Amino acid sequence: MIPDPAERLPGLLLLALMSRDAVYCSAWCYIEVAQRERQIFAMTTPVDSAEFFDPLNPRHVAEPDEFMRASRKGCPVGKVSEHLYAANTDDVVRAVFDDTEHFSNRGNFSVGPEDVRLPFTVVTMADPPDHTVLRSRLLKSLAPVRLRKLTPKVENIVRKAVGTLPASGRVDLYADYVHFIPSAVVYALIGIPEPAWREVQTWSDAIVRVIPGPSHELSEFASLMEFLAQLVEERRARPEDRHEDVLDNLCFAEPGEAEMPTPEVVCHIFQLVVAATDTTRALITNCVYRLLDDRSQWEAVVADRSLLPNAIEESLRVDSPAQFMVRTAVEDVTLAGCPIPAGKKVYLNLQSANHDEERWGDDSRTYRADRPDAAMHLAFGKGIHACIGAPLARIEARVAIEALMDAFPGMRLAPDATWVKCEGVLTRRVESLPVCLDGGEVR
Repeated sequence: MIPDPAERLPGLLLLALMSRDAVYCSAWCYIEVAQRERQIFAMTTPVDSAEFFDPLNPRHVAEPDEFMRASRKGCPVGKVSEHLYAANTDDVVRAVFDDTEHFSNRGNFSVGPEDVRLPFTVVTMADPPDHTVLRSRLLKSLAPVRLRKLTPKVENIVRKAVGTLPASGRVDLYADYVHFIPSAVVYALIGIPEPAWREVQTWSDAIVRVIPGPSHELSEFASLMEFLAQLVEERRARPEDRHEDVLDNLCFAEPGEAEMPTPEVVCHIFQLVVAATDTTRALITNCVYRLLDDRSQWEAVVADRSLLPNAIEESLRVDSPAQFMVRTAVEDVTLAGCPIPAGKKVYLNLQSANHDEERWGDDSRTYRADRPDAAMHLAFGKGIHACIGAPLARIEARVAIEALMDAFPGMRLAPDATWVKCEGVLTRRVESLPVCLDGGEVR
């Protein structure tokens, strides 16, 4: 008899809520910290100026590029609030990523004074040795041999998505094409049965829509948690029926690995379901927009698909899907002449670092599909904490964009298409992607 997950639902809801906060606490902290501190602390830097990027200022977050440029020139590292500093240049951000002796990964993504306390280790907020153990376990599901086996599934998901598009006319590629692809791929990677994909996405989308507000009171939140708990218990009830997916990886420990209790497995799966798709959606949408915005670049890649991987890397550089990460100083340090006391946090400005003129030249904010060394960007982080899902995101982007090029080589941006950043403090994505599939009216 499989235990009724509803009996454990209150505890699982709490764990998942805490897990959700670990991922989205940057958004929560934006509201809370901005309200408490915006009028208390001004940007205190080697060169005081209201023109420097302030991640607690909603105006800066909405239109960040000029503020970031000013910071790179005049304020490589600056004090934002009593507990938060911002690092804005390529060299400084790289140095912090590499310095795991003086900077901790705890509190990652949180720009508030308090860290979210979790009952389990979460790979995005852990330090060695706990981080090493969990990362190694999760990487088994993303090993090259696993990804090769998953690629045909990605191709099938993309093929179905292309098949839902009309043969011609106007569509919003984000809403009508891109939105479902990363979700379906993650569900396949996890091991969620395909008949449940649409329902799981409905629940997940409802949760994401209210973040950073509270989501635990939503009926969709309870439904998703109950579904995941049931899924874990059903998988564990059939140990002889093994699969090469994340569920098996977390439900069944191999020799030398620790057994994970069901709430911990649900915690990790919940993070993947709710939070692991937005950045890949942003990557695909941003890359297509940039290629079509200068259509000669779209045409060049359509004619020579070997150019697509670098075009994707350049998109990651110009429009970093995840805007920042956070590290905490474990002892007093100095960055670019700015003293940072132990216990204070450093906002690693990935977007600004990836636009650094000293690293990328005077055209650093220009998208060039053929830019040399584009893959040296910091969009996925660097070092031992580099994003473990990066290889899968690259596969998804390549397959999804190539399928569009095969089906609609004459596609153009709609005449009214403009670059407008989506709402939110963490993700950089063009809000919508209206296109004319058969060329249509030229913008």
